[in-house]
Amino acid sequence: MMKNTARFAQVEVLKKNSPAAEWTTNPESLRHFWKWGGNWRGIQSRAKHQSDIDRERRIAVAEVLKDQYQRAGQIIPSAMTDFENGSHVITTGHQLQVGGGPGYFHYKILSAIRWAQRMKAEGHDAVAVFWLASEDHDFDEIKTTHGPHGSRLDWTPEGVEKKGPVGELVWDDEAEKAWSAWAMENGVKTVGVEGLSLTLADRMRAWISEWFGNLDLLIVDGNDPELKSMALHLWEAEWDGSGIGQDVKSVVEPFENTFGQAQIQPRANNLFVLNDDGSRQRADRWQEKHGKGNWRDLRPEQHSPNVALRPLYQEFLLQSTAFVGGPSEVSYWMLLDKAFAHHGIQPPALLVRDGALILNTKTTQLSKELNWNPTLPEMRGEEAVNAWADQKISAQGDLQVHFDRWGEALENHAKGIHTSTLPATRAALAKMEKEFSAVKKKWRKIVKQQHHEKCVAIFDELEGWISPNGLPQERFINALALTSTAGNWSDFTKGWLEAVKGTDDPQFLIFE
Repeated sequence: MMKNTARFAQVEVLKKNSPAAEWTTNPESLRHFWKWGGNWRGIQSRAKHQSDIDRERRIAVAEVLKDQYQRAGQIIPSAMTDFENGSHVITTGHQLQVGGGPGYFHYKILSAIRWAQRMKAEGHDAVAVFWLASEDHDFDEIKTTHGPHGSRLDWTPEGVEKKGPVGELVWDDEAEKAWSAWAMENGVKTVGVEGLSLTLADRMRAWISEWFGNLDLLIVDGNDPELKSMALHLWEAEWDGSGIGQDVKSVVEPFENTFGQAQIQPRANNLFVLNDDGSRQRADRWQEKHGKGNWRDLRPEQHSPNVALRPLYQEFLLQSTAFVGGPSEVSYWMLLDKAFAHHGIQPPALLVRDGALILNTKTTQLSKELNWNPTLPEMRGEEAVNAWADQKISAQGDLQVHFDRWGEALENHAKGIHTSTLPATRAALAKMEKEFSAVKKKWRKIVKQQHHEKCVAIFDELEGWISPNGLPQERFINALALTSTAGNWSDFTKGWLEAVKGTDDPQFLIFE
């Protein structure tokens, strides 16, 4: 059975000096960007303002969510009652990913669940919510799911040329067969759907319910006419020039002075229009074609918020106590505090998701041999092979130490003759150092030839498991495929939630 064997603070794994790392480490210093801190203390502070919740709005949203579950043929979770009654909400979200996509898709949801459980342990009603970003139009980003060592599922549905919201694409029997075959190949147990033509959004709801349905998770699809009707004031403000563009612009400059290039740029109008032919247009370009005042003829569901406006739409509906995002999401949410205030929407506490590395027997041993863990820079396969070969060479004795001592002795000897001899001596030492490096490379090459099979195995494990395509494992390989090698998904989620229980900050876990 796969078990958690190590835990680091997530900030130790995040890119140093990034907005997410700074926010996780010292949120107090960045309060001018966002009010509620990136840890348990931030959630507690934000929770004190939960009395501001609009109960009528929460009830209205709950009714729409019930309809979404019923239309998708899914059982309404018992957590819906808590949501409707005004419980604390811990939200996360992501674009749709066939089969869940990379591991962090699943880790985001587990992160939201763990903070909701923490609130419950403290005596508060709380529910985790997953926001289905089903309006995304970038099909290429969501069509593939990767297993270890090059295994992949590629979805090729009809109608992609329409370039409509990916959530509306049809998931048919052929797609289900392809998923089932991939799942079997990777040892993933799954509950199939047969004889049905679902949308991808409905299939994602079924998957997420299958994987997390026993953990009080609610699923929201924001691409809903009724939900969009509730938020008409957000759309109207963008059209009439009283939207959030200036609020975002006023924050971008100080943000970039602190962290460099911001991930979103302010726009005068932060909407897209979903045309009836399935295409999506930026609002300003739609106006150029249709006229400035004709937006009033658009139906509510034709409005689609961009990356800056979507968080406001989401939080107007959900009234979350906390939002859990990836490092990039946390970075651009920090640009939106004034935008939230502009519309009188209470912002949630903002937290970076937890992360994980899952090791099998071979990679566990390899990590020990290389003395590597996720807080160190990622290694590609060839780097790992070279590091292993260098260790074999070093086992014969650390010649670099002897070389450095000999160089120091040579310089001292030169000084004893006359200081004028030092430049020539140091120049000679530099040449010797260069030659010594060349010799070590030749030694490394010979060691790699002598241990060819071992080196191939190291390369394959790095490139196929730990750092596929040079990316962290969680950003490439599907979590279900990883956990199936040494256990089952239920045991993994239980182990995850037990490992982070009671921790006050985002965590990074290692499972073996």
